[in-house]
Amino acid sequence: MRPSINPTRRDILKSGLAASATLAVPSIVLARPDEPKPPLRSGALRFAHLTDMHVQPELKADQGYTAALRSLHELDPVPRFIVTGGDHVMDTFGQDAARSKLQWDLYDNVVKANWDRPAYPTIGNHDVWAWGKEQQHVDPATPSYGKAMACERFKLAKPYHSFDAGGWHFVCLDNIARRNFGYFGGLDDEQADWLRRDLEAASGRPTVVTTHITLVGACLLMQEKRFDPKSNSYRVSDGIMHANVLPLVDLLRKHNVKLCLSGHMHMIDRVEFRGITFVCDGAVSGNWWKGPHLEFPEGYGVIDLHPDGTFDHQYVTYGWVAEQQPGGN
Repeated sequence: MRPSINPTRRDILKSGLAASATLAVPSIVLARPDEPKPPLRSGALRFAHLTDMHVQPELKADQGYTAALRSLHELDPVPRFIVTGGDHVMDTFGQDAARSKLQWDLYDNVVKANWDRPAYPTIGNHDVWAWGKEQQHVDPATPSYGKAMACERFKLAKPYHSFDAGGWHFVCLDNIARRNFGYFGGLDDEQADWLRRDLEAASGRPTVVTTHITLVGACLLMQEKRFDPKSNSYRVSDGIMHANVLPLVDLLRKHNVKLCLSGHMHMIDRVEFRGITFVCDGAVSGNWWKGPHLEFPEGYGVIDLHPDGTFDHQYVTYGWVAEQQPGGN
């Protein structure tokens, strides 16, 4: 087929997806909620993965997230539930209590007004309160400190949890670990022990695992700042990819984990590794409500799980046009 001299936005996005990962399987589909799609296979379970909403009063972020949630109702069928991938609010990491409450109140109001089905959260780094240097004066014994604020909002006993649906097992991990006034991708010993027990109790059921920080991804390298010309090497920090991930991957593959979903990068990526599919879904907020991020548009993942342990994934855009679009960063 002869290439177009004047490529469309969709052509550019498709080429961006292909370039984002040489290991990527070319099955991520860009679609609108109202576009015709193949009928859902008998017995399938549909859910949506929404990540990096970054709700805030500025840049009409609340209106944007409202549009995303409403677009879910245009899907046929409508997802039975959503799993959120973290960074629900713009930032509480370095913000005071008042600003943090303002963002969470806004987030809660948007969800209550636009989504009445279950929602299962995954914690992101921007959801953690007062870990940043700006709030170092806050006593860690303060109620709502750290991840407690998000857990209170989501009514979670711990920032990680699991559930079952449609013959599948779901695990929402918290891989936001603390280092000084920052964070990195990792699990503490308590959560790692819990995960082993949880997967064993799942008795081999096909499993979906969600994290905020990517476990395995190729898009992590596809930014100029990742390449160091002095050493002729790529550099990916453990703030972008889960630290020392191979032991975790080995554990997951022993327990019939089929799919790992993440966010954090605001990019779209799919990698097959050691029998597990790793999907990084793009951000609901795109470039933090300033348009597409590195040509990846605002959207979310829609996943259809089948009884035989297979699944279909597509990335759905919802037509949001940002108030200001300075380009990716």
